[in-house]
Amino acid sequence: MAANTFPTTKAALIANVAQRELEFQAKLLQSVRNVSSFAVPGSKSISFPKLTSFIVEDRAFGAAAPSDQVLTDTEDTILLNKNKIVKWIIDAKDDVQTSLNNTTETVKRAASALSRQVDTDIQAVLEAAGQVEATAVGAITRDIILEMRETLLNAEAIESQMTLIVGNDQEKELLKIAEFNSQDIYGPNNMVRLGQIGSLYGMPVIRRSNLGAATYYMLDSDGVGFGWQAAVAMDSQKDVDYGSGSMKHVMDMLYGTAGLQLGEGPTAGPTESALIVKDAN
Repeated sequence: MAANTFPTTKAALIANVAQRELEFQAKLLQSVRNVSSFAVPGSKSISFPKLTSFIVEDRAFGAAAPSDQVLTDTEDTILLNKNKIVKWIIDAKDDVQTSLNNTTETVKRAASALSRQVDTDIQAVLEAAGQVEATAVGAITRDIILEMRETLLNAEAIESQMTLIVGNDQEKELLKIAEFNSQDIYGPNNMVRLGQIGSLYGMPVIRRSNLGAATYYMLDSDGVGFGWQAAVAMDSQKDVDYGSGSMKHVMDMLYGTAGLQLGEGPTAGPTESALIVKDAN
């Protein structure tokens, strides 16, 4: 039994490195609600109830409350259907002719590729479930940011959970905004979370390189749910087709992501989240 302990332990350690690398590189993951605790084995989806609110009324002394209120509820659902995989070969003869540790380097690159996929899927949710801010046309401006912020706040968004996401071209536009260039926006010693390029009106600003031209989003983290059902895992086996000592590796993960609070708030349509707004470009 002892002979198998080291390979098993080593594989688990590599998988942990891959998971940390993925979460470190996935820039948008930190801006959404993590619901992994609900993605239990055996389930194919996660559902979240949406309750209506009570109305506070005045009651005359000695009289019953004016009305009996009943809450109604609907559900938002996250399908756990993102089954993503990367498979690659390490040719042993190539390995001996390079100074790199191919296994370590390829694990990092596989995890980075999966992290970009996570961000791509979250972005797809932002695009599909985001409310269009009608005046958010063209490059982002101070006025557009304030209007998007007002839309979210009118939907009872929580300021401490709000994030602005921009592409490379819109970062350039942000740098034209005086408030964004102020040194005090970065906090002590410029200590900011990964991917954050600053903050504006208290909101972290995250840049994602893969966004299209003139694309930007603002959200409360409760507007998007993300859940791991199976975190990043890795397995390996020999592949003699590529010569003695060659290895085949695979890294995969299973998760789901979807918009939440659909159809709620004063302006959201039935398939739109009350807590996501996007440009009108």
